[in-house]
Amino acid sequence: MIVFAVVYAIVGTLAVFGIVQGTLPGHESQEMLVVALAYAVALLAFICGAGCVKGSTGVAKVTGLLFAVLGLVSLIYLQVTQDSFNIVDCLAACYGVSIFSIASKLEKE
Repeated sequence: MIVFAVVYAIVGTLAVFGIVQGTLPGHESQEMLVVALAYAVALLAFICGAGCVKGSTGVAKVTGLLFAVLGLVSLIYLQVTQDSFNIVDCLAACYGVSIFSIASKLEKE
């Protein structure tokens, strides 16, 4: 998750400045809500990764759920406003669901 956060933030920043084309459609059009959601996802991914590395299932569970929701919201928003599919937001939602599920199972043990 930490690597995902760093890569997402770097590629997002490069797309906003126009250095990279065709990777993140909402960033390239510089739509502020898309960019804000992306950086929120990246920050939450970093926090979630730190919680997972530390072994804190409570933090991993909460941040995984938030991560999944933010990724899904960003994905749906891009579908509606830009009529495009962002694979990074889809991965974010899937990672969040996976982390939430695994943390829930570990918490029960």
